[in-house]
Formats: sequence, structure tokens, C-alpha cells
Amino acid sequence: MKPVIWTDFSEITVGEICNYLEKKFGLKTAEEYYSDVFSTVERIEFNPELFPEHKNQSKVRKAVINKKTILYYKITEFNIVLLAFYDVRMNTHKF
Repeated sequence: MKPVIWTDFSEITVGEICNYLEKKFGLKTAEEYYSDVFSTVERIEFNPELFPEHKNQSKVRKAVINKKTILYYKITEFNIVLLAFYDVRMNTHKF
């Protein structure tokens, strides 16, 4: 099992999404999202190749957290690096 590394950008984007969800849909929705994120990260930690490679970026994988949210990550020799989170409701695709 490889350790998971959160980049600064992944922390920023997950925080932005949580804040957006809390303001738009309430605290319960934001908490459910946060729980889904950590559940997905835990699944990736135990099985890094669980999700497919992203078609536009070699070695970058695309994990669908729910219908609206995607996590981009890559697997290195020693760890799993979380790159960015994207939520279609925010329409701010930065990756």
C-alpha cells in the first residue's frame, strides 16, 4: 500500500467545493461530499489502479466520486499523488 500525498492544489480545490456545497446546498450535503471524498481516497490507497487513466493526460487517473465530482490523481513509484478535484456545478475546470 502506497501513501497518499495531498498536493496544495488538491487541498484548495476540495476546500472550494466543500465551501460551495455548504453555501448552495447546506452543511449536510458538504459533509456527505467530504465523506465520499475520503471513502474514494481510501479505495485508491488500497487499489491505486482502480480508476482509468485520463484520456488527455498519460499517467493521470480520473476517479468519479459522484455524478458531479471528479478526482484527478497519479501513481508514482513511491506514493499516490492527489492532483485536483473538479465539480461540474462550479464550472471552474482548472486541471
